[in-house]
Amino acid sequence: MISRYFSFLIFLLLMVTNVYSQYENSFFDNNKYEKVIDSSHVQFHFDNLSYFRNAEYLSRVDKGSSYIGFNLLPYMQYSFNDKAQIYGGVLVRYDFGNPEIKTVEPYFKFTYRDVLKHNVTFGNLDGTLQHKMIEPMYDYEKVITDRFEQGVQIVKPGDRLTYDIWIDWHDMIYYDDPKNEMFVAGYNVFLNPINNDKHKLSFNAQGMTVHSAGEIDKNSSPNSVEYNFANGLEYSVNFNKNTSLFMGGHVIYYEDKSDVKVNGFYDGVGHFGVIRLNHKDYQFVANYFDGYQFQAPWGEQLYHSLGNKNWPIAHDYRKMIGLRVGYEVEIGRHLVFLNRLGFNYNVNPNKIDVTMENYLRWHFVTPKKKVKLL
Repeated sequence: MISRYFSFLIFLLLMVTNVYSQYENSFFDNNKYEKVIDSSHVQFHFDNLSYFRNAEYLSRVDKGSSYIGFNLLPYMQYSFNDKAQIYGGVLVRYDFGNPEIKTVEPYFKFTYRDVLKHNVTFGNLDGTLQHKMIEPMYDYEKVITDRFEQGVQIVKPGDRLTYDIWIDWHDMIYYDDPKNEMFVAGYNVFLNPINNDKHKLSFNAQGMTVHSAGEIDKNSSPNSVEYNFANGLEYSVNFNKNTSLFMGGHVIYYEDKSDVKVNGFYDGVGHFGVIRLNHKDYQFVANYFDGYQFQAPWGEQLYHSLGNKNWPIAHDYRKMIGLRVGYEVEIGRHLVFLNRLGFNYNVNPNKIDVTMENYLRWHFVTPKKKVKLL
């Protein structure tokens, strides 16, 4: 344990050269559009997320992927009072080139605010990138492939201490089903000793558990429990209304407590940091990552030692340096365009991974209307 904390302190001292690539991702947040409305009022929301994401990976671990299509999410919001809100609708995902609709699923969420200074959500969570997890632990691509988690979430807002705790019931099973049940639990805690209009300093602790098991299914696969947790330090400064700088660093751990090891690793470790400059509509990000036998079942596979491209031959040591640039602009009323381009250089072997992304987000709401329920 002492060696872990010692390595973390050394990493923070070297953070100016060890930086990781992670964008500011509020573009994808859904709850920023879901304001509290007056009691006994309804409001209609329509959300469209169109995407073109192409990941061309030449390194040995991840095969990369391409997605082009859109999400449609029409839903209603009803207010019981200034604390209790309910949302209901349907999520549709369609990928171009596929004659069938990829996903049709219900969207339902009940939120209750200010329960002993906490906000509680049941149903579809304010999840994926809204958890603000680091990329090695939470795959950025899930905003397309697995956009809304389902379960229970508790969030504590605040200036000095904030946290997000949730459980996502990912795979439900019934008697004689051919698969295991699966749930994902996570937490993300920020302690902010400095938090004002100019500076913010945060100590961060985050973790995830992915559990796959079952007693009533017919699946012969062994039960599995995998953990990731990270400790880090983040600092941001606002130079003016157009320009800000963010720096952060984390030490990340992996542990496999399964009876039969999922990847053959008992544990692993990674080092991860960030420098990000925001200027007007642009983001400029530099990155560094190194890891030893690092895995994260819910994380970005690009950082793994063992992935879908090199299975079952692991690359125990990984080291990557990268650069990314993003551009976000409002091109119409309630219509926002996001463009991103990223390069990751893999040290040993000397390979470059390229990611090209374009997103279009359209979210509008109708005027609220008072209704009377029977």
